[in-house]
Amino acid sequence: AGPFANQTPTPLQLAISSNVKAYVDVSDPLDFLDASLALSDTATSSNTTALVAAGAFPGMSNVLAMEAKKSLTPSNNNNNDNSNDKDDTHNVRFHYFTEGLGGSGNINLYITNLGFGDDMVQYDKGKMRAYKGLSGRLLGKVNFFLPETTTTSNNNGFGNQDAKRRVGSKTVFAWPFPEAATVARHLSIKGDSSAAMGTAPELWNVVLGWLVRFVPRPWWSYTKFSKFMADFSEPLVYATDKLSKALDKEGIGETHAMRIDVSTSDEFVSIVQAHDSFRRCVGQSCAEFALDLLEHPSPGVWLPETRYEDDAARKRIISKLTSTPGTFAYTGPVKLAKKEVPSNIEEALEAAAMYEANL
Repeated sequence: AGPFANQTPTPLQLAISSNVKAYVDVSDPLDFLDASLALSDTATSSNTTALVAAGAFPGMSNVLAMEAKKSLTPSNNNNNDNSNDKDDTHNVRFHYFTEGLGGSGNINLYITNLGFGDDMVQYDKGKMRAYKGLSGRLLGKVNFFLPETTTTSNNNGFGNQDAKRRVGSKTVFAWPFPEAATVARHLSIKGDSSAAMGTAPELWNVVLGWLVRFVPRPWWSYTKFSKFMADFSEPLVYATDKLSKALDKEGIGETHAMRIDVSTSDEFVSIVQAHDSFRRCVGQSCAEFALDLLEHPSPGVWLPETRYEDDAARKRIISKLTSTPGTFAYTGPVKLAKKEVPSNIEEALEAAAMYEANL
């Protein structure tokens, strides 16, 4: 379960050396992922099919980004040759929301705190860039639902109104999810990428924004400090989770949602997925990925965006990931008439640039 920062992929190495048929983890640091991918030839020799970063986000989110990309019109995809359809993608954005961690709060809080000390590795004008002062900055509001007046492909989507009612618009803050780098790199995008998340109640986002603004960034990288902050805030999170459940008309008190946006110079495609519970969605996603590896092995070490680039494989796994118990919305890829980005993203990028200039 992590945290994976400053670790080596020992579990994967042991799985390969033991000739394990299928391996899945939810790792996220880029260095850890690159070290895992470097073991691909060894995994192939051992007949091990390994999928890393394979939870809800990263994981399902990576696959949905590929689905959004492949849903662009042929003129924006250049042609139907998979080897050439990456060149016109400009922007890829990942937005996430979680409310209520159902007792799994401490480890999630700890991992989140550590991320505030990390660089935000994402694309800027077609080039990978590590922003030193971006993680944790508030990016503004994101709609975790799609406009009613949209052009929808034949995707059998459902639950957009439920997502609007149960999630709505939420404040998000930048956080170093690896998909902002790995998916953007795989698609060779020409523009920008970003990844952000938000939580509830709204006060938590505001408090986190102020803490990241005023606490020296190197402190978050110290495990003792981040662990102390997680331990300190856990009782408060537990109390607000209980309150959320008491006030929730559905009687659940947990919610998870993601929105993936992929665009070219003249087209914008979005996907929204939502679930009753983040922790359950992660577990279900891992299980579906593992079952898929066993049923459809392809020895080597993969990221979700590479294993499921093929249309048939991608649609197979999306069908499983979006039909798990608790899933209440999956819009499928939807073409929007107007681009939507976090309301304050430009201000956050400017603040991060100023931070770096003053180092």
